[in-house]
Amino acid sequence: MNRTQQSRLFPIIVGGYGVLWAIFGLIALVFGLINLSGRGMEGLAAQVGIVFFGVPSLVFATLLLVCAVGLWHERRWALMMALLLAVIQLLVGVLISFVPAEIAYAGIAGALMAAVALWYIVRRLRAGG
Repeated sequence: MNRTQQSRLFPIIVGGYGVLWAIFGLIALVFGLINLSGRGMEGLAAQVGIVFFGVPSLVFATLLLVCAVGLWHERRWALMMALLLAVIQLLVGVLISFVPAEIAYAGIAGALMAAVALWYIVRRLRAGG
């Protein structure tokens, strides 16, 4: 794979990841809004879903999509933004991996993906962008 193909593949991966985060955020938001009128724990779970999953996921997805567009146009700021987003994803993935539930596997997978992204981004930065 030549350099041009590599430089086009990374923004596509980042954009696809952003779309997946957007879907997750919309699902969390919709289910949270549907159950918001519930009483007791159901209403509390809906609020937690909206505040801690829905809205942050949509913000993160938007940042990923902006980053993907910048990477596609080979902007230097987009590579720095990708670095920051990968670090955030790594930290979130590590935190989630300590949760004693099945969701811990998602945290481990997210941390691994972020580590691979960090490796690639640092390699690109060392090569001059």
